Amino acid sequence: MDTGSKQIGCAAVANDKVLYQAEIVIRDDISAKMQQRAMYRRNRRSRKTRYREARFDNRGNSTKKNRVAPSIRSKIVSHIREKRFVESILPVSKWILETASFDIHKIKDPGVSGTGYQNGSLKDFYNIKAYVLFRDNYTCQHCKGKQKNTKLNCHHIIFRRNYGPNAHENLITLCKTCHDDLHAGKFSISKQQTFTRHATSIGIIKSQLIRSDWDFEETFGYETKFKREQLLNLPKTHYNDAVAICCNDMYPIQTSNVVYFKKHVCKGDYQQTKGKRSEKRIPTGKVHGIRKFDLIKTTRGTGFVKGKRSSGYFSIMDIFGRSITNSVNVKKDCTKVLARTTTLIQKITI
Repeated sequence: MDTGSKQIGCAAVANDKVLYQAEIVIRDDISAKMQQRAMYRRNRRSRKTRYREARFDNRGNSTKKNRVAPSIRSKIVSHIREKRFVESILPVSKWILETASFDIHKIKDPGVSGTGYQNGSLKDFYNIKAYVLFRDNYTCQHCKGKQKNTKLNCHHIIFRRNYGPNAHENLITLCKTCHDDLHAGKFSISKQQTFTRHATSIGIIKSQLIRSDWDFEETFGYETKFKREQLLNLPKTHYNDAVAICCNDMYPIQTSNVVYFKKHVCKGDYQQTKGKRSEKRIPTGKVHGIRKFDLIKTTRGTGFVKGKRSSGYFSIMDIFGRSITNSVNVKKDCTKVLARTTTLIQKITI
């Protein structure tokens, strides 16, 4: 298995022949959904409805020992889920996992060594905001201090609603006037940044998998790359990396042209309305006997339900989210192949 924070590659090999290979896209929407849930909960407290008391430090999960963030826990469970699936169809004798260790400080500063690790960019600062203000010389980076006697703000270059991190590389100093103008759309700030969120995630995933009761051998990325390029001569994909992990240095593997692409999705769709005033209701269950992400077969193609309309004209897509057709009549032209599950699967011959 080629572990990852966005995608997983998995392969099973016997007698130097690939029996199974798959690439799994794991969920990356847990944090956003929890923030949305918290927003709905806060709104309920001010609405004319049953009062819901605020909860602060009485959540048992927040004080649990060795607690892992829900977004990371979801990624770990995705690895375990694929392990159990493979073991349910094949007699697995040994697991080999590629586990990568990332040096976040060295990613930002390749020349760091020794005591240099103690002299990071945030040294001697109480918090990130204090560092950003000092870095920008306590000056608005848009008007350069032309707006006098205004409060300074730390603005997220990539907005938080777009999953912009709180790292200092994504923060910039703006005065209140410029900050308000930016959010009003009078100007914009674009800046290319390199972040290390996924490198941090894979480090946590690795440590949690090692702590689990999963018995596996470890291998590393440079070994996988050498086998994939020098022995197998395969292009860079996650399932090819998994095949390379299984490869013996002396005996190259006979590859397969069948790949199972998978995507993990939530159990159901719970949004009930849309629009500025929630004036349009959205069906959360079945429409004409079909749910979102059901696999259906039509004369216009076979794919997963992407959008539903009460008129019966649905849009369908493939496992990669590419549109197959935007309008097919499921009342007259539809055969359900597979009901929705939390793992969408599509077999593809390459």
